[in-house]
Amino acid sequence: MMIRRIMGLGATAALAVTAPLVAGATPANAGTTCSGSVAGLSAATYADRLVRAWGSGNATTANCYASTATSRTLFGQASPGGIHWRRVSTEGAAGTIYVTYHDDARGGNLTIGVQNVGLRAGSGWHAAYTARFSNEPKAWNAVQWSDNLVRAWGRGDTKWTAYYATPAAVRSLHRVAAVGGTHWTRIRVEGAAGTTYVTYRNDVTRHTLVIGVSNVGLSQGDAHAAYTVQYH
Repeated sequence: MMIRRIMGLGATAALAVTAPLVAGATPANAGTTCSGSVAGLSAATYADRLVRAWGSGNATTANCYASTATSRTLFGQASPGGIHWRRVSTEGAAGTIYVTYHDDARGGNLTIGVQNVGLRAGSGWHAAYTARFSNEPKAWNAVQWSDNLVRAWGRGDTKWTAYYATPAAVRSLHRVAAVGGTHWTRIRVEGAAGTTYVTYRNDVTRHTLVIGVSNVGLSQGDAHAAYTVQYH
């Protein structure tokens, strides 16, 4: 079935907190070349840029904004991080601004801790020194995602059927039956052109159902990654 995580597919999202910077410590991501200065950016803008870079899988840019530990936390949870992170709050404490994002596709939150303006060293790079994930759901690979869809449809759960599949795919399933039933057995998995095709056979009617799951959509944390349905 699908979900993800989105985060490394097939792995449980990590709950991780990086350690704060220690005075006199070796600069984070010291080997990374970052041009210009971002010392004057607000913490929210700074964190936004980091989350966008991580979301698109741009490790070079992310490594400039993040400390080594923070970058490892982010990319260890998902690579890329996905496109559905929305900033929901900004709070300050003891020289750090904590910027929190919500994943609108999968649920769960990410909080980035950024050193306040005036406390950043040099040109201001690597000032995002802590990252913490909370309430992230399990990441599913394409086969698990498809299985989850078939189960949801099978029990007549319209909410989760609509979550796992696109509206067009949902309509295709409901043309077969409003409630799919419990007699579907997965018999084959194939991949082609960025899609994983998972085939099921109905043990009673002997009909087959092929679910196509977008690997790109899954990797970006999208809901509705199952986008095609074939019934024979």
